[in-house]
Amino acid sequence: MAGGNPYHLTSNLNWPPFWMQLVFLFKKISLATHWPFDIVVRGFLVVGESALAWLLYVTVKEYTKCKDATELLVFGVAVNPVCILQVCQHCNFDVLIGFWVLLTIYMLLRFQDRHESRFWLCACFALGMGTLTKTVPLSLMPLLLLSIRKVKPVEQMIGLILFLGPVILALSILYVLGPEDIKTNVFGYRSISGYFGLPGLLACWGASRWLAIYPYGFEVIYGIGWICLAAWLWSKETLNQLQIISVAVIILLAIPTLGPGYGPQYVYWFLPLLVLMYPLVEGKFRLLLMILYGIGMVTYLTEYSLFPGHGAILFSIVSSPALFNLATRLASPAGETFLRLPLWMLYFILLAWLGTTIGKEMARDFRNAWSRR
Repeated sequence: MAGGNPYHLTSNLNWPPFWMQLVFLFKKISLATHWPFDIVVRGFLVVGESALAWLLYVTVKEYTKCKDATELLVFGVAVNPVCILQVCQHCNFDVLIGFWVLLTIYMLLRFQDRHESRFWLCACFALGMGTLTKTVPLSLMPLLLLSIRKVKPVEQMIGLILFLGPVILALSILYVLGPEDIKTNVFGYRSISGYFGLPGLLACWGASRWLAIYPYGFEVIYGIGWICLAAWLWSKETLNQLQIISVAVIILLAIPTLGPGYGPQYVYWFLPLLVLMYPLVEGKFRLLLMILYGIGMVTYLTEYSLFPGHGAILFSIVSSPALFNLATRLASPAGETFLRLPLWMLYFILLAWLGTTIGKEMARDFRNAWSRR
């Protein structure tokens, strides 16, 4: 509002400018209505989450055999402490990523039902808006290759514009104003390392050399897997609902689970997809999702109750030296890593389970294609 470029004057914006524009609007609304700024932000996020819940309800009713979609959404989103803390305490906009990702999947499911190009184009637009909001949804691009032969070339060109046009236009303007700022803060951003998963354990073990090369190793392995997945989806005529959702979960879940950085808000990238997946699976897999729900709930309640950086809401109710000492120990890199270790292990198990299932399908199809040659 003072006329400065926040991408140059601060290092707080690590994404395309969609959220910056919204924050500016929220401040204008706050000044005009005299409502507190944080209330305006929370109100918007609640509306966004409500839209996500409605879309999730429609998707569950249409593409699963769930007998009570309302009950699923109540426990999966409405009273889920993870969702409540993200929207009302953390006030982070990753709930918007969850909405755009879910809308993309919904449109792709519709496209698989009818093979009408309008649904594929809507999926391109939804993914494009997700990428404009935060660059992570860009990783879901291989899903647009599924059944793409049923889309006319001119429609494919329009889809490419809908997908990449918004983020290229927005970032190109910012890039002209400050190339180094965009290179460093947006293109070079890799989140915070040393607080979760294998990078956190490497930091605890003092393996600084391995920690330094870990991001490059992840990028190579993730990139190879991403290309193989894209090639497989391009060759496929169709997939069922569970397979499409599984591919999306694999792509998104791999980033915080195996990637060099982590933030607790990343859970909203794939949480709606896990809720959607629940009525499509059974047996041990459903049990795994239930255990993940419980561990995630305990982990997030502990973090947001005790960590000063997350609000430490428990200290507004009770305060004691022992509790303060516990919070101080847990808020260290080692403390956060080990507190989140059960959650990371379950993420890893879920990723391995889904990856093995989809990997077998890919290997079989590649073998069949090679034998036909």
